[in-house]
Amino acid sequence: DDTGATDDDGVDPALLSDEERVEQLLDRNGGRMKQARIVRETGWSDAKVSQLLSTMADEGRVEKLRLGRENLISLPDEEP
Repeated sequence: DDTGATDDDGVDPALLSDEERVEQLLDRNGGRMKQARIVRETGWSDAKVSQLLSTMADEGRVEKLRLGRENLISLPDEEP
């Protein structure tokens, strides 16, 4: 069982943690997305996404870059 070792689309999103869902979304979108788009794609509230991304940033799982009034969220291994 190689759970988590695969990022093929056969993974049921319901089985992923919220953090894993965000990481998978980012992965599918070239490693970076605007926060508002993450909100749209997940259907979660702004507050939930904001809180989740802050926690993930603190853990080093994502990087947040402030762009004007928006946040650009990226996976840490993506260099601009």
